[in-house]
Amino acid sequence: MSCDYCITAHDSVKEMHSFLQSMGYRHTFFERVKRQGAICYFGEQGRCCTLCPDGPCRIKRRAPKGKCGIDADGLAARNLLRLVNQGGAAYTHDFKLTLKTIKAVAEGKSPFQIKDRNKLLWFAQKLEISTDGSDREILGRIADLLEKEFMKDTDTPLDIIYRLSPESRIKKWEALGIIPGGFIFESHEAGAKVMPNIDTDYLNLSLTSLRLGLSAGFLANIATTIIRDIIFGSPSITKGYADIGVLDKDYVNIVVHGHVPWTGSVVAKMAKQEKFQKMAKEAGAKGIKVYGSLCTGQEMLQRPETAQYLDGQVGNWLTQEFVAATGVVDMFLLDKNCAAPGLADIVSKVKLHTKLIPVSSVVRLRDVPVDQSVIYNPENVEKQAEKLILQAIDAYKNRRKTYPVHIPDKKTDYIAGFGVESLIDILGGSPDPLLEAINTGAIKGVVGLVSCTTMKNGHGMFTYNFVKELLKRDILVLITGCASSLAQAEGLTNLQAIERFAGDGLKGICKVLNIPPVLNFGSCLDTGRMILLILALSEYLNVDPSKLPVVAAAPEYYNNDAYIDGLLAVAMGINTYVNPVPPIVGGPALTRLLTRDLEELLGGRFIVEPDAEKAAQIIEKELMKKLS
Repeated sequence: MSCDYCITAHDSVKEMHSFLQSMGYRHTFFERVKRQGAICYFGEQGRCCTLCPDGPCRIKRRAPKGKCGIDADGLAARNLLRLVNQGGAAYTHDFKLTLKTIKAVAEGKSPFQIKDRNKLLWFAQKLEISTDGSDREILGRIADLLEKEFMKDTDTPLDIIYRLSPESRIKKWEALGIIPGGFIFESHEAGAKVMPNIDTDYLNLSLTSLRLGLSAGFLANIATTIIRDIIFGSPSITKGYADIGVLDKDYVNIVVHGHVPWTGSVVAKMAKQEKFQKMAKEAGAKGIKVYGSLCTGQEMLQRPETAQYLDGQVGNWLTQEFVAATGVVDMFLLDKNCAAPGLADIVSKVKLHTKLIPVSSVVRLRDVPVDQSVIYNPENVEKQAEKLILQAIDAYKNRRKTYPVHIPDKKTDYIAGFGVESLIDILGGSPDPLLEAINTGAIKGVVGLVSCTTMKNGHGMFTYNFVKELLKRDILVLITGCASSLAQAEGLTNLQAIERFAGDGLKGICKVLNIPPVLNFGSCLDTGRMILLILALSEYLNVDPSKLPVVAAAPEYYNNDAYIDGLLAVAMGINTYVNPVPPIVGGPALTRLLTRDLEELLGGRFIVEPDAEKAAQIIEKELMKKLS
């Protein structure tokens, strides 16, 4: 069946959409976008306010100020700060669970273990923590320090920022007054500022957003990434398959879905145990398979230790409805982020047998029951995993015999597991080969891309076209988040991509190093991994990060935590491309600040451009400026 509004980079999604149409189901995100119609112009530009009962107010030519007297810049900056605060709360929720986990590991109460002792010692030394005693004692000291950091008031700067950042950055942040305290109190302060008639100065509101970006960025993106490496092991090259076609109808199928890999990693490992495989066979299946979805999968497939238990990566957040529609998923484990209401709707409307099980304290879906006994607890996670696996087997027994199972015959091989250490290993022990390739012009630089996927330009189409434009311009791409799933399914992260997508210079480097032109750096939270690479290169070359031939990009940001990624990158002095255009352009002075003036203050600014080809051209020029 044809569908002129079903624009997607994935043939598998098109096929599943046609399948659903043939069944009379017309309620996927494609239809929802069409029914919504035009977007509110005032909301899109950040020029509306619903904070008080005198509103909503809209800033326009004949009404240049709200009823309270706030102008367009103050209004847009205040709206932006609210989004940033929400995004930081989401990211630091991950951080809170990470702290809870390593405290349990340090006390010997959790099955998780320390897999990368070298990184444990490196992190402790960076934080100026004693490395005397056992590894668990060292980890406990790290947990205690990070917990204190989390709870610092706004007038007590984060030590982790001073410990990990170059002096050149520290001086700029101190001059602007944006070195933050712990996120708890920074968030509290920001929450107060966005009340009506408290802080209406666009400049101060913008600086507050930068404080949140640094606080959440160092505690969540950077510290959490390091700790996951300590517990799961640092990234190392893995291989596998992605797209909906990895599903196998003959097995009990569990999808670990979201952004927090603690429960999912244990379920995946335990599901491979012979006793559970035997129980699945007794229920009529060939066994149990576990698949990654979104960033939970991306996090797990970065390391052989966890990747070995995954049977494929099914997709990103906009794929979930179509994954469920195959009729062969017996359980979705829903950890934090991107458990879309549409998933519950399709399971209910099509009468699927699929169990939707929240394993996060913050995930709830209408009419989906919550079992508190399986909400993640690091001390009981193995018992929780066993209960979940048994429920998945029971769900398999209840598969509808009359449901016309449909799985697209589409899956693509990928290479993953790139990080600072694995990339340096590939380069022969130092970054010199990469730097030489840039100096000789074989490649023009690197784009660190973290992205969700939105419905504004069709499912993944903008990111797909944008990445192709970068590659043909000889720009190496490091990728994280939901964009990683898109890149895997579309063959951007395997060796065949060298000939298909890379420009001549990039092609030569990829062939020599035997790497794809798009390197998978993990989940969206692993923006911290990219920042660690930037900090390592900055230290190696003894230059400020703003001097490096690197641009950050979020070509289809969706969740508010993406604002933390962007603010962290810009604070580091990295020019950062974002799309769709954020709701700031209704404030002309705010727009000038974020897209122009910040570069003078921090060495980096935001770049906005709604056309993929033009955006790639702008980034190419920015990289060439760095080289010159």
